[in-house]
Amino acid sequence: MAQLLNLVAMMLVARLYPPSVFGRYATLAAVAALIGGVSALRLDVAATTAIAGDARVLLRTAMRLNAAAGAGASVAGILWCAVLGNLDRVRFLEMLALGALTATVGISGTLTYARVRDRKYGLVAWAKLLTAFAQGALQVGLGSVSRTPAMLLAATAVGYGAAVLLLRSKRSTADGVAGARDVLRRHRGFMVASAPASLINGLTMNLPLFFAGAFVGSAAAADLAVALRVGALPSALFGQALMPVLYGEIAHQLRHAPARARATYDRALLGLLLAGGVLLTGLSFAVYLAAPKVFGPQWSGASSMLALLTPFLISQFAVAPLSQTLSGVGRNRQQLMWDLARFSVTVAAFLPVLSGWLSWQEGIALFSIAMVVSYAAHVLLSRAALHPAPLPAAPVGTRTSAPNGRLPEPVS
Repeated sequence: MAQLLNLVAMMLVARLYPPSVFGRYATLAAVAALIGGVSALRLDVAATTAIAGDARVLLRTAMRLNAAAGAGASVAGILWCAVLGNLDRVRFLEMLALGALTATVGISGTLTYARVRDRKYGLVAWAKLLTAFAQGALQVGLGSVSRTPAMLLAATAVGYGAAVLLLRSKRSTADGVAGARDVLRRHRGFMVASAPASLINGLTMNLPLFFAGAFVGSAAAADLAVALRVGALPSALFGQALMPVLYGEIAHQLRHAPARARATYDRALLGLLLAGGVLLTGLSFAVYLAAPKVFGPQWSGASSMLALLTPFLISQFAVAPLSQTLSGVGRNRQQLMWDLARFSVTVAAFLPVLSGWLSWQEGIALFSIAMVVSYAAHVLLSRAALHPAPLPAAPVGTRTSAPNGRLPEPVS
């Protein structure tokens, strides 16, 4: 139902708002999603596998970082507009809405991981549905009053804010726990490795569009943007809904039955791979046939671009919901190195286009293949991390948990 509401809302908004307005909103919303997605420094992810005392400290710190990131985004945006000399009432309201959206995206994400720790998957699903309904209804409704990017950003922020209210727990995450510095020190790997990896991931996903706009031309950039938006829709909707559920199950297995975590990962990966292959292949074929007839011949390039990106989109569909596995088992450095390698491969895939050795379409095909190889490498790393060597039996009467409150590290 959430997927259906998102799809219908996107179609209505695209028809109601001028392309210039919708384009600016999409750009600012992407900035908010990028900042809000890393504002917690992945401490909320760390909380899913931490002991109860550590989890309270981690979630409390993450919430404060989310709020600070929202305020910082507004201030930075206002200062940037002032430097450019175009700060007026419209831009000021846009930056305020940008900060609100950044904060609500981050806080809703943190609370999602908090409820995942409690295995409240039904509540997480209802929050996704409420977000889709609230923001879609407000975006369409406000379109009859004022069609500005600020209105769209504010409506989206209200949608995420509704999810925040639903996901809040009666047991406050702000309960104080002694030794906060020690807790953060024990989980510093998430701040110094996993958070940068998440930021690099967002930059990698947007690099092809930046390259097209800077070196190929606006027409190619438009085709690529439409293809990525349509092709990534199933992964974004399914993946965002399934990621906390699948990660929560794997985290639960790591806490209580580590030997079963790899089997859980394998079952999820196989199901996602089969579903993504069928769904995205069918979507690519349908768009290839229908886009020129429904939207006009000017969009035939977008349908061809989507066909070239299909292998990458299938691999993304399968692996993205499981992408937090390495962080969950404490392999934050491996996750960071993988993200850096994938970013480097993405840059390298477009260098032949820049030098004139390959055409733009051939460069997109090379990028798609490179991403498939990158996701395959992530699967190998994750499966290896979920298959620890058997630990020696502890003598009777010895404690089996680490004295610092962390789960035992898996043995390579």
